[in-house]
Amino acid sequence: MNYWWEVDGERPDLRFSSSELVQAFLPGSRVVKAFNHLGYHDLEDRTSPPGTAARTAIAIAGDDPAALATVAALVDELGFDPVIAGGLAEGVRFEPGTPLFGAAVDAGSVRSMLDRAARTAPPPLAGEARG
Repeated sequence: MNYWWEVDGERPDLRFSSSELVQAFLPGSRVVKAFNHLGYHDLEDRTSPPGTAARTAIAIAGDDPAALATVAALVDELGFDPVIAGGLAEGVRFEPGTPLFGAAVDAGSVRSMLDRAARTAPPPLAGEARG
């Protein structure tokens, strides 16, 4: 659930998180954004049991506390530390163009990277993200 300008094209009208857009299209659903800032190859290679030092973490965001708890449990079961970023609007803090996107780091580093990303900032436009 990432807006990816290289695939999706430039969308200056898309100024909120892609997960919020999905939630708007699926009223009554419980959308949780997860597994989007870590590369697919890291999902396979970086799993480890709970309590492992420097265990790789996954940021998650969602508006429904029960759904967040369910996804956090799944993330843990799959071998990663879940880090709750907040509601769906906070998902922009781990989309492309943010410090966390593409990072395979522990929970403390995920929290630090989330803090460095602007809270509820709109996703960068293609030109802004490319610098």
